[in-house]
Amino acid sequence: MAYQVLLSDADQTLFDFHLAERHAISETFTQFSIEPTPEMISLYHQINDSLWKKIEKGEITSEKLRVERFLQFLEATGHDADPMLMSGVFIQQLSKQRFLIPGALEFCAEVSRHMPIILVTNGIQVVQRSRFLQCELTPYISGLVVSEEVGKPKPHPDMLYRALEMANVTDPSRAIMLGDSLTSDIAAANNASIPSILFTNGSDAPANHGATYTAKKLSDAQTIILDNSSCLL
Repeated sequence: MAYQVLLSDADQTLFDFHLAERHAISETFTQFSIEPTPEMISLYHQINDSLWKKIEKGEITSEKLRVERFLQFLEATGHDADPMLMSGVFIQQLSKQRFLIPGALEFCAEVSRHMPIILVTNGIQVVQRSRFLQCELTPYISGLVVSEEVGKPKPHPDMLYRALEMANVTDPSRAIMLGDSLTSDIAAANNASIPSILFTNGSDAPANHGATYTAKKLSDAQTIILDNSSCLL
């Protein structure tokens, strides 16, 4: 069955969040007299990632995560700083970062000629809307669904249902979800009965990934999507 809308994850699918995070956390550390060594950045990343996994499971809210990640980091390193102030600086810095995954611009430009693209992203509203609505991809994006606004992060299917409503698509099989995370993107697609593409960015797909398709490059994903497209805008 032909697809009428692309639902796409943002970070590590179209946007290089790892690079954005390194830039933002380095600047934040510097402002609080913490040397942004690779070890310090890696520790922050581990703490942050573990808390986002808790968000996926509904064990913590994004509101709590904003400060908790810095509280845990400061406790682990023994640095003396205000975690709430650090959170504010980091969010401000992260909102400025708009690095793209190679090929993302070309991918969105071509796919958007055939169907709308709706970004479906777990994240903090002020950060995601600032980053994604003022960048090179903006002309090709038809809508944005942010977990903090919906109140239910991926893998909850409501994120994807909201995107279908925005695209006026009533049949889930006429949409396709693109993302890099098994526990967030692919799980959400399966929960919503929407076909999916696991983007691996050059790596081999893990066994039992659960996605409908896999793509090592965005150009591979483009071929899958457009070979099944019926809507030329």
